[in-house]
Amino acid sequence: MYRRYFEKKLGEKIKLKYLPCASKSYSHRFAILSYVLNRDAKINNFSLSVDASTTLNALYDKYKLINYYKKGVKIPTLILSKNDKSNKLEMDMKQSGSSLRFLIPVFLDNNPHTFYGDEKLFSRPLDYYEDLFKKEKIDFKHDKNSFYINGSLMGKKYFVDTNKTTQFASGMMMSGVGKFYVEYNFCDNMQYIEQTKDAIKRTVLQDKIEQIVPEDMSNRAFFEILNYFNLIENKMPKIVSAKQADDIIVKLLNSNATFFDLSNNLDLVPTFAAALGVKSKQNGKKYIITGVRNLIYKESNRLIEVQNLLKKFGYGISIDEDKIIIYGKNINKKTIYIEAKEHRIFHCAIILSLFHEGRVVINNIEVLKKSHFELYSFLRRRK
Repeated sequence: MYRRYFEKKLGEKIKLKYLPCASKSYSHRFAILSYVLNRDAKINNFSLSVDASTTLNALYDKYKLINYYKKGVKIPTLILSKNDKSNKLEMDMKQSGSSLRFLIPVFLDNNPHTFYGDEKLFSRPLDYYEDLFKKEKIDFKHDKNSFYINGSLMGKKYFVDTNKTTQFASGMMMSGVGKFYVEYNFCDNMQYIEQTKDAIKRTVLQDKIEQIVPEDMSNRAFFEILNYFNLIENKMPKIVSAKQADDIIVKLLNSNATFFDLSNNLDLVPTFAAALGVKSKQNGKKYIITGVRNLIYKESNRLIEVQNLLKKFGYGISIDEDKIIIYGKNINKKTIYIEAKEHRIFHCAIILSLFHEGRVVINNIEVLKKSHFELYSFLRRRK
């Protein structure tokens, strides 16, 4: 019987198993570039997350996934044929902001296309494309749960303001390979632009694309935090990062600093905030994380979700404009029930639960499928 929740019982001591996780970001990019470059592809270690699958299913009518095992770990290999590219006019984006923002310019092919999905997804900003399409006289319509486009980009150079999100720039860069040049400003989250540049560089000169998706550093950070507190039961291999700034997590954990700027590492904030809460309880120090204002644009308002979660576990936490302040903990053994709205918050809740003396139940384990399928598969089978 599969579980739909994570539970830590009263007085239970838990260690989790380290599970390597394929990068969702690189999986998106390699699939999109295979489509844009119109080439056959073999992509090893492709992410089985819902987000990467959403992109894949929009781009291709069919594909092959071949699983092989290395040291007991399942590693999927994706086989793509240029003959199986999709000509869908309607595409389900589910809750994937990356899929939506990456694919909109890819499907500007003078045919009508409609992207639809969760209402929350379409409340997130699409203003760069809306402003661009007005200038380019491209037909579009933005409804509460859909986005319609019909037209093509005819320019040779485009500028993208990346201060709100880098996904617009990445989408334009990938769709524009061999067609137009994309300029952008320097911003906090340049690691994602660097990933896009790296993926283009790796694939553009290959007649048949063959790539290995690197490990996802944001998900690796979850395990690095558990390992720091000696809560991993197996040995973790050395970090091998490809253009992913989130590999900084080990340095952050071992730092004696009390002030951290995570503006270029926003996906780390929920789990690192949990780690700082635990450290604050242990050493009595106050910690500050800055550069967090754009967390309100994530799958949930992560600023509020992180604050509410730490408070529920008894940690002192407050939000002051662009920073989170974390200080100490009130000891309690009460049972805590959590309805995790998305995967990063589930990560944060697991870390906090392992240090809570009472019982903890974290519901909605399905949210992990979005970006951390490996952990989802493991936890739902856990006795």
